[in-house]
Order: sequence, then structure tokens, then C-alpha cells
Amino acid sequence: MTPAALAIWLLCVGVDAGIGDAGVVDGGAGTDAGSDGGLDGGGLVAVPGAPVTAPVAEALVSLEGTVFEKGTRHRLAGASITVDAAPSGETDESGSFVARLLVGRHVIEIQYPGFDLARETLDVSGPITRHTWRLVRRLDDRRYQTVVTAPGQPPRIALTGEEARTAPGAAGDPFRSIESLPGVAQVAWPLALYAIRGANPGNTGFFIDGMRVPALFHFALGPSVVHPYLIDRLDFYPGGPPARFGGYVSGAVSAGLGTPPSDLAHASVDLRVYDVGGLVTTPFDEGRGTLAIAGRYSYTGALASLFFSDVQLGYADYQVRLEHPFAGGRLTLLAMGSADDLTLRVNEIGDGALQFHRIDLRWDHELGPGRLRLRGTVGTDWARSDLRDAPITIRSYSAAPRIEYGARLAAAAQLDAGISIEEQSFRPVIPPMPDSSGLDDLARVRGASTAAAYVSLALSLGTRLELSPGVRLVRYAEQGVVRLAPEPRLNARWTLSERIALEGSVGRYTQMASLPVGVPGFDAFDLRDLGLQRSTQSSLGTRTKLGAAAELDVTGFYQQLEVTDLRSTVSSDFRVQDFLEMRPGRGYGLELLLRRPESERLHGWLAYTLSRSERQVDGVWGASDWDQRHILNLLASYRLARGYSVGGRVHYNSGRPFPVETPGNSSEIEYRRLPAFYQLDLRADKRMVFDRFTLTAYLELGNVTLTREVTALSSTFRSDGSPIYDGSVQPIGYRIILPSLGLRGEL
Repeated sequence: MTPAALAIWLLCVGVDAGIGDAGVVDGGAGTDAGSDGGLDGGGLVAVPGAPVTAPVAEALVSLEGTVFEKGTRHRLAGASITVDAAPSGETDESGSFVARLLVGRHVIEIQYPGFDLARETLDVSGPITRHTWRLVRRLDDRRYQTVVTAPGQPPRIALTGEEARTAPGAAGDPFRSIESLPGVAQVAWPLALYAIRGANPGNTGFFIDGMRVPALFHFALGPSVVHPYLIDRLDFYPGGPPARFGGYVSGAVSAGLGTPPSDLAHASVDLRVYDVGGLVTTPFDEGRGTLAIAGRYSYTGALASLFFSDVQLGYADYQVRLEHPFAGGRLTLLAMGSADDLTLRVNEIGDGALQFHRIDLRWDHELGPGRLRLRGTVGTDWARSDLRDAPITIRSYSAAPRIEYGARLAAAAQLDAGISIEEQSFRPVIPPMPDSSGLDDLARVRGASTAAAYVSLALSLGTRLELSPGVRLVRYAEQGVVRLAPEPRLNARWTLSERIALEGSVGRYTQMASLPVGVPGFDAFDLRDLGLQRSTQSSLGTRTKLGAAAELDVTGFYQQLEVTDLRSTVSSDFRVQDFLEMRPGRGYGLELLLRRPESERLHGWLAYTLSRSERQVDGVWGASDWDQRHILNLLASYRLARGYSVGGRVHYNSGRPFPVETPGNSSEIEYRRLPAFYQLDLRADKRMVFDRFTLTAYLELGNVTLTREVTALSSTFRSDGSPIYDGSVQPIGYRIILPSLGLRGEL
């Protein structure tokens, strides 16, 4: 035998002997347990005295799995798969995976951030086994947006859509949560009418996705004009809003709408005591575009008549939002509208109706180091009133093109700039009014124009100081009169330590004449005689982190005002001379906000405002109609097990001034304070998660203390109608518990 043949023979004998020995020693475990060889009970099995047999291999079978978020049809991409404690990959973009396994029982574990671990023992058989897993989102996985501000930007209070919707006292409407924030005085509960930092309610701006809207709430008990589940975030600026928000001399409320899911079509139905609503979202063009359609219709007419025999009301609204790539950028269309009807047979006020519609088209595109946005908005408003048997109808049209650009110029500098124009045309049908009534402009067919340009910089000067200087230049034109208004402003933030920061702002703001309470169509008038409303706003405060789960803001503010007010708060006849006048005013005070984030099981906030709102009348300073010295709101919610949540709100405000006629002499007026008002609101939520849909129910009871809300004071009279001259007054108000019951199904 040659050496080569001998070597081959020895190698073969050695290999056979090794396999046989292994089979005798370990009972036939001839392959690694983690391999895909598929040898069950060993590879080659050697039995003493028996011939060596060929390997017995079992074929692998397929486990095809799909992972969803429980209660939805949302597929979870990137979920980690573990089989028998061994990592086995992740789900793909469709939430699916395939694993090759031996026939038999296997322990499957699926993990995804923010969800409970899913563990299941599964019998795998046949050539293909298909199974679906539905992961449950953890209760503490709430995307919380804390009360922070971008570098150098104005102080704001930021709420997520979910936090605002579930806030006790908001009745399921995210915008109603602002009435529990610092600096906000509610004129009369439950009306959604707010005066911020001493200004008039008509001096606050409302913006939806950056688009100005003339009204944010429906009449009376109505909610906001936007479906609550379209709201992704809510930013409240009690003073000094950013330069991109113009046309108002007080604060601003800005809502951002979320982009609908791009995986599957989703639908939800909302049923409340007051209205029914729906929301449908769907992707199109293979997920490149999304479409959302929402709307609500109220059946409150019959319900309101149960509480107020002289009141009937109804409302409806709609929203359509479409997104799709276009010309290298992203095109977004937003169409929305609102309609209200009110019959109020009290004090000869009469009927009223209101509608507005807006279409906003914008295009976003990356340009250089930043982003360019081109947008255009067209709209129409219609208002009708039979105030004191004097029918009024106004229809207006508007067009507003706009260009905005934002860019990061360097690691420590951010630029924001823009140009906007708004053209308005008014078509009124109004009874004749005397000249210089302050409203005589409203009786004319007229046009108004507002053009503005702004630029602001956010600068980080070192690690502690951030500055944001800016300026907005506005040109107002109406009835052949032109006014220019520069609006400089400065915001600063100085970080004293890891936990404490000092923030301040100062700025100048302007607005065309308006009614003290804003009404669509009744704005931008009498630039010649009344001029511009103006304010100089300033604030200084501290922001302190209290551990890992709380934050405290303390802010002092002062603002000097020139605003259009009623000459007489007793007379409501707009046909009298000097019905409106430009009046000096001021507001100052201290605000406190102690907040615990929504990510905590116990969350909420404590808001307290100590303030003074004043107006100058005939050279004398006095409290304004909106002056409330003390306002306190304490909100707390607690998440229980199994989808339950409970919460409540305690509200207190001191009374505001109210004019009272002197008995026997209606020309003499004295002001009395309305009684203080307090209330307790209670709320309970239950979220039920089924395999393919979710059902959420809530019950909220407003004013369970049944406290009487006094809205007016009247001189007292005897039964024969003669006045009583003892200085006593008769309070006028109501005492109600306002229930809000909501049920929402989503798939």
C-alpha cells in the first residue's frame, strides 16, 4: 500500500470511530443544538453490536407571524423575535416575519419599545403555521411634551393632544384646556370666552397649522371648531407670541394637526351628549399621500331647551386634510368650516347665526440649509344677528398669500423670516348708523388690507445665554387710510444651573379695531377714526425643575394697552354715538404653574394667577370688565389598572366688576363685584382594547358642587315696581351641573 493510500484509510477509520464514540457517550446528540441540521436525537446513532445506520433528518417547517398593536390594524415593524430564548430576527416593514422551526412546541417572545412583552408557547406543525400577535401598549408609554421652549423663543405652555383632550374640566375638547392655564380669565362658565392677561377676549389670536381662523369655538356650550382627535399638539402663548403670529395685541393659541397614519385606512366614531362626530384617514398612492376627513353635527337644540327655556342652538363643522409629495417638496391642503345657529330670547337679543370657511394650500421644500414654505389661504365669513330688532348681516371674503423661510445658519443660530398679505372685502347689510358711532364703517361696502414682513434670529451665546431678537413691520390700509406699525421684540433665556433658568420677553404688537368680543366679519374697521389697537408686553420669570417629575414656573408680567372698548357697558344699542372708543389699558400680575408630566401615573398641574386689569375712562383708572384678581385651577388625573383613569379639577375665581344702574337715575352707574365662583369637576375614563378595535368611554360632570354662577347684578325693586333705595342689588345667574358623556370607537 502506498503512503497516500495508507493515509486515506487511516483518516476514514478515525472519522467513523469518532462518530460512533460520540453516539455511545451522549446518547446520539451528534449535532449542535443551535444548528439548522434538523437531526432530532442525534446524527449518526451507533448501537453496540449493530451496524452503523444513515442519519435520520426531520424537515423544518415555517412559522409565519404578523405583529399588530392590539386594538388597531397598525403593524409593528422592527419588533424583536425570540424563539426558545434564542434571538431570531425582527419583523419587516409589514410587521411580518418567517422562522424555520422543528415540528413541536416552541416558546415565542416578541418585544417592541413601549409595549408589554408577548410570550406564548406555540405548537408548530404542518408545512406552514400562521399566527398573529397583538401587543398591548404600556399605560405609562405616553409621548409627553413638557413645558419647554426652543432656544431664544417666547415662553409658552405646550400640551400634547392627548393631554389636552383628557384634562379634567375640558369635556373632551383639547382647546377647552386653556381655561385652566395661568393668565386666562373665563368670562362666565361654561362659555368658551377668555380674557388673557387683562386684554379683551377679541385681542387673542387663534391659529390652526399656522392658519389664522376667526373663531375657535362654537356658540354657547359648543366645543371648538376642530375635531379633537385631529389635534396633535397645543401651544399657548399668554403673551409675546412669535413674530410669525401677527394681527393681535394679546396672546395666541396655536394648534398643530398630526399627519394621518400612512399604513392603512382608519376610522373612528365619537358620540357625545351634545354631538356626533367621525374621523376617517386613509393612505393613497402606495402610502406616499394621506387623507383625513372629519366632521361633527350637534343635536343640542332640544338638550339646551331643557336647561334654558329661552335658548336654542345648533352647530356643525368639517375638516379635510390632504398631504402628498409634489415637485420635490410636500403639498398640504387643509379645508375647514364651521356653522352655528343661536336663538336667544333674553333681553331682546334675538337670533344669531355664524359661518366661516377656509381653504389653505401650502408647499414645503428643502432649500439650502433650511426649509421654504409657500402658502395661500382663501376664506369667507358670514354673520347674522337680530340685535334689539335691528337685523345685521355681514359677509366677508379674504385672500392671504404667504412666504416663510427657516434655516439653521450655524450651530448656534437659527433664522426665521416671512412675508404675508391679507386682503379682506366686506359686504354688510346694516341699519343706518350715525357717524362717529365707532361702528359706522361696518355699514359700508369696504376693503381692508394688511401686509407684513418679519425676521427673527435665535442665537446661543455660549452654553448659558440664548437671545432671539426680531422685528415685524406691518402696513394697514382701510378706506383710503394707511398706517405703518413697527413691532420690535426680544426674547431671552439665561440658564443659571441644570435646574433653574431665567426667561424674559418684551415686544410691541398691533391690531386693527375690533369688538371687545371677536365676531367673524366684525373686524378691521374704522382705521381713520379709531386707529390701531396697540400693546407693549413684557414678562420675566423663572423655570425650575423639581426632581425628575415636576417643574415650577413663576412669571411676572406687565402690558400697556390701547384697545377698542364700549363707551358704555350698560347700553348695548350700537346705533348710539360713540358706541366704541379707543381706551388706554394695562394689565399686570404674577402667574404660577406647577406641573407633573403626563408620563407619570399621577399627573396634572396647579395654576394660580394674581393679576389686575385696568382701563382709563375720562382720565380715571379703574378695574376693567375682565378684572379677576385671583384665579386658581388644580387638575389631577390618576391612571388605574385595566385601562381606567380618574381625575378632577378644582376651580376658583374672584368676581369681576359689573355696572349697576342707580335706582331712579339710570345715568349714574356704580360698579359692584360679582360673587366669587368655585366649582369641582370630576372625570372618569375607560379604555377597552379589543383585538381589532378600541372603545374609549368617558364621563365628566362639570360643577358637581352645583355652585351658582352669577353673571349680572340688578337694582332691586318692590313688588309694585318701585325701586328700593337701600343700595341692595339682585344677583342674576344660574345653577347647573353640566354632564359630558363620550364614547369613541376606533379601528
